[in-house]
Amino acid sequence: MGCRNDSLQILFYRAMKRLSVILMIFMFFSCQQQEIREVASSDACLDSLEIQYAKGFAVNYYEDHKELLVFSPEKKDTLHRYYLSNESKQGFIQTPVKRLASLSSVYAAYIESLGLNDVLVAVDEKDYISSNSIRNDMEQRDVIELGGLDKMNHEALLMAQVDLVYSFGWQGNTAGIAEKHQNISFAYGYEYLEEHPLGRAEWIRFFACFFNKETEADSIFDLVKTNYENLKALTADVVYRPKALINMPFKEQWHMPGGLSYSAHLIEDAGAYYPWDTLKVNRSIPMDWEVVYQKAYDSDYWINTGAYSSYTEVQKVMPDAVLFEAFRNKKAFNNNARMNGLGGNDYWESGLLYVDELLADLIVIFHPEILPTRALKYYKPLVDE
Repeated sequence: MGCRNDSLQILFYRAMKRLSVILMIFMFFSCQQQEIREVASSDACLDSLEIQYAKGFAVNYYEDHKELLVFSPEKKDTLHRYYLSNESKQGFIQTPVKRLASLSSVYAAYIESLGLNDVLVAVDEKDYISSNSIRNDMEQRDVIELGGLDKMNHEALLMAQVDLVYSFGWQGNTAGIAEKHQNISFAYGYEYLEEHPLGRAEWIRFFACFFNKETEADSIFDLVKTNYENLKALTADVVYRPKALINMPFKEQWHMPGGLSYSAHLIEDAGAYYPWDTLKVNRSIPMDWEVVYQKAYDSDYWINTGAYSSYTEVQKVMPDAVLFEAFRNKKAFNNNARMNGLGGNDYWESGLLYVDELLADLIVIFHPEILPTRALKYYKPLVDE
């Protein structure tokens, strides 16, 4: 019995020792972060970026650094706080970033438009990137594949010697990733939470701060904004707003975007009527097939038909599609006109930056008389087989 007690005491001692070490490390980094915040906040803010549509970030300028804030929806909480400086400082991300790992093809459009191809040294998966210039670069030099944050190849990340890993804000279980790579900075974008298409596009201004490319980003966004607002004005006084159905059901349920969502804004701004425009949420709501049918069976148009490009394919997986007028009248369109042949879809890449061109496509679909000479870019009609 004595030996057993001794063994338990030894195990308890070791456990307490490990816990003490963990607590010391935690306290060290907590104090270090607190010191950084105190130093950064001790200076007077000289200027702030004027945000026009985005709700999820802010940028403050100080004499020798920038402060980037990322907010939760409705700005209830500050999710992330980044301090950027042109000088190397403890706890600051040094700018401009020289070696970037981008963990979503969404950011390829930012990289290309800001002229940052040479900075990109690692991606999550090469196949999903649609940008021709980046794909050409990947053929000419070694760009390392890392996988997503939830399935990170840590050895490959070390080999890439990146300064910054940039990813969207949620990729499953990512706890402990940054702690494993203390010499690498991690930053997260939450553009996918924005309600307005221009709010999502405006996140290029946040991304640009890591590379001191704010002026270039402002020019890109201002052009997109001007084009979008001019296009929206063309549909402001349309006499008839056709009803639009969106998406495909999955396992007998239709995930329908709320009336405050990105998709609902695009449909409305393109001069169409979205049946769930009074549903005042920005997330998608699962609905039974029958519920959607009752409200949208007489839709004039059907857009974003999943993985399907023909009426035959849709009817094969959804025989009751013929009950919808848009299907019977051959008024269905999908956002897969720019697939790269490897699984990547440029709608989810450049389309999320150049939202003015997405809007133009939808105007061509819903009101072809308004833009009679414009060809579709991201959308194409379903075909008969």
